[in-house]
Amino acid sequence: MESGSYKKKEHREITYQVGWKKGKIAWNEGAADGLAVKSGNEGENLKLAEDAYLQLIWLPGMRLPSWFLFPLLFALPVLCFSLTLVLLYGLRHG
Repeated sequence: MESGSYKKKEHREITYQVGWKKGKIAWNEGAADGLAVKSGNEGENLKLAEDAYLQLIWLPGMRLPSWFLFPLLFALPVLCFSLTLVLLYGLRHG
């Protein structure tokens, strides 16, 4: 058996290159274990905050009756195209 494979490296240096920029990152494995323990609670809090944010985003915007949605589906593109023409006219002659 190789005793070297069980040795725990305490200090590693990682090199990276992004585009033309090169650099080195000093990695301390002993410190990484301590950070992993701390980040467990922060990760849960971040996940809860993210879930609350997603629930806020996906709330229904308007509660329109179903008989109004179908005509609105055809009216909105016509309205947007007309507004675009008005804006272009304003840019040319304004």
